[in-house]
Amino acid sequence: MLKKYEIVSAENTFTGGNKRLLLSGVFLLSFSVLALEVALTRFLSAVFSYHYVFIVVSIALLGLGTGAIFIRSSKSSLIIGHNRGLSNLARFAGLSALSVFFSLTVMALFPLVEVVLFPFLLFMPFFFAGMFMAESFRTFPALSHWIYAADLIGAGAGSVGVVFSLNIIGGPKTVFLLGVSLALVSLIFAIRLVKARFRIMALPFFCLLSTIGLLWAFTASPYFSTKVVRAEPSKEINYALSPELGGGIIETRWSAFGRTDLVSFRDAPELMTLYIDGTAGTPMYRFNGLFDTGLPEIQNLKNFPGYLPFQFLNEEQKDNALIIGPGGGRDVLLTLMSGVEQITAVEVNRDFVDIVKDYAWYNGGIYNNFDNVSVYVDEGRSFLRRQKEKYDVILLSLPVTKTSRSREGYALTESFLFTTDSIKDYFEHLTDEGRLIVVTHSPEELYRLLSVSTTALEQLGIDNSAAMQRVYMMGSESFPVFVMGKSPLKPEEMVPLHKSIHQLGYDLSTSFLPGIRQSSLSLHTEEGRFDECSMLNPVFTAIEKGNISLAEVEVRHGAHRLDLRPVSDNNPFFYKFEEGIPGDVSLMLQASIGVLLFTILLSLIRGNRLFHGVRIVRPFRFALLFSFLGIGFMLAEVSLFQKFTLFLGQPALSLVASLVSLLTGAGLGSLYSRRVPSNNLATVIPVAALAIAVTLVIYALGVPFIFNLLLGQGIGLRLFITVFLLVPLGFIMGFPFPLGMRLLQETGREAYIPWAWGINGIASMLGSVMTIVIAISFGFTEALLTGAAFYLSLFLLLWLARSGDSVPGVAWGGTSPHTTQHGKKRYYFCSPECETEFVTNPLKYKEV
Repeated sequence: MLKKYEIVSAENTFTGGNKRLLLSGVFLLSFSVLALEVALTRFLSAVFSYHYVFIVVSIALLGLGTGAIFIRSSKSSLIIGHNRGLSNLARFAGLSALSVFFSLTVMALFPLVEVVLFPFLLFMPFFFAGMFMAESFRTFPALSHWIYAADLIGAGAGSVGVVFSLNIIGGPKTVFLLGVSLALVSLIFAIRLVKARFRIMALPFFCLLSTIGLLWAFTASPYFSTKVVRAEPSKEINYALSPELGGGIIETRWSAFGRTDLVSFRDAPELMTLYIDGTAGTPMYRFNGLFDTGLPEIQNLKNFPGYLPFQFLNEEQKDNALIIGPGGGRDVLLTLMSGVEQITAVEVNRDFVDIVKDYAWYNGGIYNNFDNVSVYVDEGRSFLRRQKEKYDVILLSLPVTKTSRSREGYALTESFLFTTDSIKDYFEHLTDEGRLIVVTHSPEELYRLLSVSTTALEQLGIDNSAAMQRVYMMGSESFPVFVMGKSPLKPEEMVPLHKSIHQLGYDLSTSFLPGIRQSSLSLHTEEGRFDECSMLNPVFTAIEKGNISLAEVEVRHGAHRLDLRPVSDNNPFFYKFEEGIPGDVSLMLQASIGVLLFTILLSLIRGNRLFHGVRIVRPFRFALLFSFLGIGFMLAEVSLFQKFTLFLGQPALSLVASLVSLLTGAGLGSLYSRRVPSNNLATVIPVAALAIAVTLVIYALGVPFIFNLLLGQGIGLRLFITVFLLVPLGFIMGFPFPLGMRLLQETGREAYIPWAWGINGIASMLGSVMTIVIAISFGFTEALLTGAAFYLSLFLLLWLARSGDSVPGVAWGGTSPHTTQHGKKRYYFCSPECETEFVTNPLKYKEV
């Protein structure tokens, strides 16, 4: 005997205050989760190297997905309860908040377990947040478009809020504040239920009390405020703080860019050093503002390898200079000492600039008191592309931080500084006698810079042999120097430079001077000739003569061959020297694929009886639907973010503008999707996927042209273009997911909803990792096109297999519910074998 059930429409029954409460809770939780994800990447950049920070995003997405899977698969009432609706949401938000405090407490009190346990500790807040979102969709499926919109718009707002919070109160306090925000979500649901379930109040009150105590205790703790976290001994700042050097942090500033520390030294009062996230130390020298009677340490700067190229410039080559990444001001001092008349310095980290200005009493006002020095806070490439002026000198001295700046957690801010595209920009902005001077960290960087530069010049019509006549390299043991001229270098300049290299004891095996002939002589005397030498790098000389190409050169570091292939703006991984995919990225890719396949196969292995007795014959296409949506969305989001970083300049501004535009557009699309009639769902979903695929292809091919055309415009216009491009894309990307959720609900498959959300979250983790793998191997444009391919595959899958009345390609067994619809009411007819879902969910169904 079949029983007849009528679905209770959440649109009609869960309205007014309750509906606003639900959507407010979803918005605030999504705000907190996205902000927490970004804040943790910045906070942990001061803890670990950027490779480990990359894992944070993957852990967040994995937690969101597995939390949803746990909701559906667990039979425990201890955590989930029995269909308590809002009380479950209060519980999950509270547990997420407690997880934040618990994780940071363990990391603070037991620093030795950080490296081993920090993935698990970071997993917990996102796991409970995933349970919250899955429970929201499960309990109120008819509101899926509202819930998804609140989720996306909340995430977009979170990307804005976290930047302001990081700039105002710093990384640790921001993380704790977001824990408070999660506790507040729990509290607002608990207050609504206080009359019915007073005991639920205990958890949020405990969260709030714990927050107040922990917030005070740990933000005042030296662990977070005055010391760099001890989990990464290799960080430069840890050596500076060692008893051997006697360094001590005298000031710390946090921002959306990272943690900036100023270190002074007990036995070296003439020097302070600035660090960003414990790396990339940049010196700030004591200076009285007078070069003729300056302090001895200023005169000693002439021994810095980056100063030597200035000694061989004539007066016509010293009219102006552009310094990218001046840091603590050493490069400005060197340039002033060399006699350059006008200096423009561009620093991406505002805290560096502010600290140097605030310590003008110490550094002689190097950024404040010199009329011929102009300092700008901007990204170097973006600034340069907007300038029409040409420079006699463009100087980049050790401009790498090796810390995470992007949401995907891997790409470096400085990656755009050394690409074939950037070299062409530098070349075009040099005067005819101009010089590009780059001070590097190692010979490996010198080799790759040569590879990138010769490739760039070849693209400008200058072959390798002619390019080598514009380049010279000095193999200093500490800081090798690369110099490229706009015009071929003159022999009369190379001979005295060659003599200086010998006298200073530079490494000749990694040095190259064009026009210097190889000779059988290996030693020189004061009377000897310095236009011949057998010790300059013979490989570079052979390239200059056209005997070999740089592509044929193999450079090894120990037993490993170095990857010295040129990089472009499309795949800007200059500092990735290992061949292939980095080990940590490869591990995350394998883990992501394994977790996704395990989750899908587990559903199938458990047999045909799934989800409270509803018999499913073929759920595989459901898995593909939500998997492809997760992978495709992340491929598009991460790729576009990377592309817009160069266009907008500042990394924090790029993060805010890109995420807000894309996620807000997707939220609006989700809201608009509710207008799609129920009988058209199986058709509209594949059509939306096709529209997204076509749009992504157009963007992949057309956006670079738009950027090249408009990069020189003001920030206002560039922000408008960003919003104009990303909001419409986000709008159509907001359709498929809520429509898929509705399709599950309309065909009586609500039991699938947490599972679908979980699959989407885990697939998003895979998409995030896939983006980096494809970008390293091919480029971000190819990653964007891969995202389009996933949406196109989804279109083909659903369009070819669509049926007129339900989810494409999904058949139902004999004990499954059959549906019929009269007007706006939908009825389900079910035998006793499949009625469990209906009996146990009185909020959604009533027997008629």
